[in-house]
Formats: sequence, C-alpha cells, structure tokens
Amino acid sequence: MKQYILIAFLFITQLPSYAQSILDRTVTIEAKQQPLLKVLEQISNKGGFYFSYNSAIINKDSLVTLPGQPRTVKSTLDLIFQDRLQYTENKNYIILSPSPPPTPKNPTPIENKKFTINGIVLDESTGESISQASIYDQQRLIATLSKEDGSFTVKLKNIDGPITLTISKEFYEDTTLKLQPGISRKLSIVLSPATVSHRNVTISPNDYTSADSIRIEWQADSGVIKTIVKKDLIQVEMTGLGRLLLSSRLKIQTLNLQRFFTQRPVQLSLLPGLSTNGRLNSQVTNKLSINVIGGYEAGLKGLELGGAFNIDKKRMNGFQAAGAVNIVGGPVNGIQVAGAYNNSLDSLVGAQFAGAYNYARTVNGLQMSGALNHTRHLRGLQVGIINIADTSDGVSLGLVNIIRHKGFYELSLFADEVSPLNLAFRSGNYKLYTIWLAGYNPTENKRLFYYGFGLGHSFYLNQKLRLNLEGSSEHLSPGVWDNFKYSAFLNRLNLDLHWKINKYLSISGGPSLAVYVNDKDFYVHGQLYHPLPNGYSSFSFSSNKDVSGWIGWRAAINFL
Repeated sequence: MKQYILIAFLFITQLPSYAQSILDRTVTIEAKQQPLLKVLEQISNKGGFYFSYNSAIINKDSLVTLPGQPRTVKSTLDLIFQDRLQYTENKNYIILSPSPPPTPKNPTPIENKKFTINGIVLDESTGESISQASIYDQQRLIATLSKEDGSFTVKLKNIDGPITLTISKEFYEDTTLKLQPGISRKLSIVLSPATVSHRNVTISPNDYTSADSIRIEWQADSGVIKTIVKKDLIQVEMTGLGRLLLSSRLKIQTLNLQRFFTQRPVQLSLLPGLSTNGRLNSQVTNKLSINVIGGYEAGLKGLELGGAFNIDKKRMNGFQAAGAVNIVGGPVNGIQVAGAYNNSLDSLVGAQFAGAYNYARTVNGLQMSGALNHTRHLRGLQVGIINIADTSDGVSLGLVNIIRHKGFYELSLFADEVSPLNLAFRSGNYKLYTIWLAGYNPTENKRLFYYGFGLGHSFYLNQKLRLNLEGSSEHLSPGVWDNFKYSAFLNRLNLDLHWKINKYLSISGGPSLAVYVNDKDFYVHGQLYHPLPNGYSSFSFSSNKDVSGWIGWRAAINFL
C-alpha cells in the first residue's frame, strides 16, 4: 500500500512540469550587444517554442545585453522589452503584441456591433506590397486574402473578446496581432521573408541563378501553381480533379497556411469554400462531414458523406463515401466508397470500392473496382478488370494483372490431348496469376475452336524448377465458329512441372483432370462430336450424359 501512495505522490508532484506554460520555462541566455533578432532566436531555441509578431512593432537591429543566468522566459522578455509588449501563448507560439493602454477608471462599454479592420501587407526588405497573403482569425475561422496592392478588409461582428489576427504568406514568417474589438481601424503589417537556405527548392521553369533564388508565378484564373517546394508540394490540389474543382483562392490559402490546422466536430458544406467552417474549411479536420455537392477539408476522423465528391488534404481515418470521387492527400485508414473513383495519394490500410478506378500509393488491404485498380506497392488484394502494381507482395485478381517490377509474364505454345495448337498468356505474380487461352484443332472429325480464362499459382522448388497448379475454363466451338453461341465448356485442372532453361525460355508438362460439359450434341462430318480423342477412356458423373471427365496431359514451350 505504501508503494502505491509513493507512486501517486510522485505522479502528482510531476503534474506541474507537464502543464508548465511556455512563459514559465527556464532558459539561460547570455548576450553582449547582440541584435535583438538573434537573441529572440536563442530564446525560442532553448525554450522549444516559436515567436510570432508584427515586424513593425520591434527594431530587430537594436542591441541587447543580458547577463547569463537562469530565468523564466517571461522574466527574460520583461528585461528586453520593459513592459512595452505583452505576451500571449497560443499552442507552441508566444505572440508578441503592443501592451494595451491603461484601462480608464470608468470604461465605456463596448457595444456588440459590426466593425471593420482595414490594412495593407508589406515586405519588410523591399517595402513593396504583398498580394495574396492570408489574413485570418484562427478561433472564428474568418479569412481573406490581400489584394494586388496588398490591401485587405476583415469584417467582424458579434465579437465579445480580443481578436487574434494572423497574417501568413508562403516564404514569409507568420505575424500575429492581438486586437481589441469595437474600434474600426487601419493597420500596416510588415512581413519578414523566411529563411530558405535550409530548404531544398525546385523551381519551374529553371531560370534561377542560385539555390536561394525563388521565383513564384501565379495564374490566378486557372490556379496553376508553378512553384514546387520539396515537402511542401500541394498534392490533392494538383490532381486533375483538384485543379478542376478547387478555385485558385483555395489553392493559395493552402500554400499560405501550411502551419495552421485545427479541429471541429462537424462540417456541413455545399461546395468547397461554402461551409460551416468558413473560408478556412481546408485547414479543419472534422469528425462528421456532410457535403451536399462536395467538400474540401484538412482531414477526417470519423464519417464523411459527399453527394458528388470529397477532398481531404491530409489523413482520412474512418469511412468516406461519395457519389463520384474521393481524393485524400495523406494516409487512409478505413474505407473509401465512390461511384467512380477513389484516389489515395499516400498509403491505404483498409479498403477501396469504386465503380471505375482505385488508386493508392501502397495498399495493405483490399482494392475492388469495376474497371481498374492501381497502386505502387501491393500488400493486400486487388479485384478488378485491370490491376496494376509497380511491385507486389499481395494478390491481384482480374482479367489483366500488370506487375511492373518482378512481375510474372509468360507466353506459352502448348499441346494437349484435345488440341495440338494452343496459345496461353500468363500475367500477375507467382502467388496468383491470370491465364488467357486460345486453341485450334484442325483434324477433320475433331475440328475445334476455343478460348478460355484461368488462374494459377506457382510453387518454387529451386532456381530451375517450379510446380504450377492451374485451373481454367474453355468455351468450345466444335466444327464451325458459329457454334460459340451454344454452351460447351471444357474445365481443366493442370499440374505442370516447369523447367527453366535460361532467363527467356522454359519447358513444362504434366497431367490434367478434364471435365467436359455441354447442353447440345454437336456433329462434325456426320459424326457425334466429343473432344476426347479415340483410344482415351472417360468417366461419367452419375446419370448426367452431358458431363464427362478424363485424365489428360499438357506439354508446353514457354517464353518468359
């Protein structure tokens, strides 16, 4: 009992350390006439957080001297700014903003009315205006973009507390302002260019002069973004349907707000941008998302239903269904159901069901479609008319299976007891491959045309030998081609020993069990037709004269 009390005591005494605020963290900073910007970087690095502020409120080049001794982050900032700034914590950020003026003894009540914030966004280095910067309120999900001249307008209403306004732009540091409501105002916001020397940047077209030279081109009408930054590449927005369904304004917001994401329990959306989550719906992960026509969100942890389409930028955990299309930029853990098309640009752990086409970068689960499945690496099961995988440790079941690397492709010329002239093509992998067959018997009283389909599995014995187990069904047309309109099928189970001569050629052969099923008697040159040659014995199945079987053989030359 004492040991449990001791454990509980130790746990309770450690709680404050887990709940410690950023401002209460202890840092040791020593500075002698160092630029303020460098000192702030030291504080954020040692404290494990980030600063956010409007560059216009501080002089980054001012020199700071601090004696090297442990003190809290708040005490350190107090020594530097001498009560000129206030500090607000927001997740892993400290927001620096001007200290408010002293509160009058009898303050005038603020009426809960509409008011407007106008401003302009400028580049700190050049003084030029910055267009298409995102200005947003994280809590209320209110957002806008700056215009060509850098100006913007934010309209607010029914505000009962301070407003935290953040300005974000790709390749610039974020700036956050804390404003008091009730007073319409005009702001000049200065953004500092982000340090890009540590980032690998690829630019198209390739007309830059150094690794740090960045050229950004926007085609506002089409939303085509020509700047591609490694790890920051917009994914769902750059798909064909993303280009078609998402406006350039939404794409720009996505570029600007790569560091801001939040969560909400429910979203109701008519179209991307027309949502209960406002213009920041692309940055919100929801537990329930109902999209009347289509929706666009950061991610899903639950259920999402779309009348036509669902587009999720990041991760999807749960169940997602759309009348036409689902697109997810991150991993999928769950089930996707679409009338036409599912596209997971990352991994799939679960299942995809689509009327036409499924794609996932890697598959650990099931892909099933009415036409085509595609993945880079398969560790599960594909079921479709055409299945494509770059590599496969799983199983593809379809009419055509294409494994691009280390797949199984084989063309065979073979003879058996029924037909001397036959052709087979196998594709897939050695776990499961599909077989297409066709053949012809030119013998007068045994003339035959046929085509068929089958499945096979290969058992490796050594580098030269393997054993193939195959099942197939062949549709026969005895005598003349026109007899294909009748039902006559030869079903086979083959067991072949396969000997590899070299990397391009092999031979194989072995016994087979054949079962012939027909619903009509055929006559060739006046004789009753049966596929079994003279001299072979067959056996019947009970009293059904339309079903007979026998033990046959097959021998083949195979081209790999």
